[in-house]
Amino acid sequence: MPNWLKRLATNRMLDVGAVALTAAVLVWWSVILPSRWSDFDFNHYYVGGWMLRAGQNPYTRSLQSVSHQLGFRYAPDLPTATYPPPFLGVFEVLSVLPPRAAFALWVALEIGCLGVILWLTRRLLSDRLTWRGWLFVAALAVISRTVSYSLYYSQVQLMLAALVLAAYAARRAGRHGWACLSIATAGMLKLYPFILLPWFIWSGDGGARGRCARLIGVMGFVFAVVMVTGPGLWGDFFRFGMPTIAVWEEAGRSFQFSLPSLVANLGNLRDNFQAPLEARRWWWLAGNGVGATVIAVAYVICLTSRRDPEAQFCLLCTAMLIGTVTVQGHYFVFLVFPLTVAALRMVAKPSRSWVVSLMVAVLAFNYVDPPDSLFLGGHPFLYLLISYLPLYALIALAAFFWRELRDREGPVPSPAIAGGRQERETA
Repeated sequence: MPNWLKRLATNRMLDVGAVALTAAVLVWWSVILPSRWSDFDFNHYYVGGWMLRAGQNPYTRSLQSVSHQLGFRYAPDLPTATYPPPFLGVFEVLSVLPPRAAFALWVALEIGCLGVILWLTRRLLSDRLTWRGWLFVAALAVISRTVSYSLYYSQVQLMLAALVLAAYAARRAGRHGWACLSIATAGMLKLYPFILLPWFIWSGDGGARGRCARLIGVMGFVFAVVMVTGPGLWGDFFRFGMPTIAVWEEAGRSFQFSLPSLVANLGNLRDNFQAPLEARRWWWLAGNGVGATVIAVAYVICLTSRRDPEAQFCLLCTAMLIGTVTVQGHYFVFLVFPLTVAALRMVAKPSRSWVVSLMVAVLAFNYVDPPDSLFLGGHPFLYLLISYLPLYALIALAAFFWRELRDREGPVPSPAIAGGRQERETA
């Protein structure tokens, strides 16, 4: 390791700074978050759950009157519920509480999920990640824009990321059925985690019989959830809720960071963002096709490598964020574990370029607000290119894990930060 890196790594002022910044952000949360109870996206969740508990269909009736009745902000561009019935079922239970109490409980649950993500990251990487290294991982996560963004807008991604990482932990422990169940739970809450389900089904042990058993088990679980929450409600979700959010996304917004969004925006740029709905829909579908291709390529890489499940999992999580329809800044909470894995593997062969690349990637994942510049506002193409800095970092991270799967047979512990036993996964 170069001397300057050694001096930087052993400087205890980094520890002081990490603790101080974490404490400052926690204080900021305690000041800012309580006032967010009536705003996005908690308002949308709570009203949908409240209507469900009152016997009203939130997919076919406007949320406006109930929003005003309960003191929530109402958004005309999202007039009905857009989340699957199991997610609204969670808020059907929470809506028993007054809005402020339910909001406090929801935020506490999300912060608890962040704790689960950090704990699992330490546990899964304990052979390479020291407690001091974990301190910096935790500090960077807490002070990140993506976590603050998630809490500020009461998003569900922290819960989903915790379920996905718990699934990987279960797979590591040989509990493949529980792993698939955890992924299926995340998928029933917000659909897109189902992208990861095939890997958990076919990468587990037991051969063809084991795969069939896991597939049947997941299908039975999904069927049971659909029956409990109501097939009719699911029909209304796909008929009304999904099209509502699809039309909303077709506009090609600058706070989306997926590859489908970039393709849609570049297509709409040809018409100065004044294209008719059909043209916007065509570009949106074209973007989704490109995103699906990226995910399929990631699966082919994992299928052909047949080694290093850790890198496979990280590659698929990254590909999911590149290729799925909607990716806003709060989705990057899924990267806590993959970025930590990448850092550990880079430290195993440290160089100035690796350190700089990792720092740039971390900064890019925190660039979650559209650029605020008069100059860029007058140059739409340049504005788009700069707005998608997080996407470029995602592509670079995916390329790193593809390179790891191509060149390495398994995770390599770093002597500089490891202590204790060495564990190597086998496929």
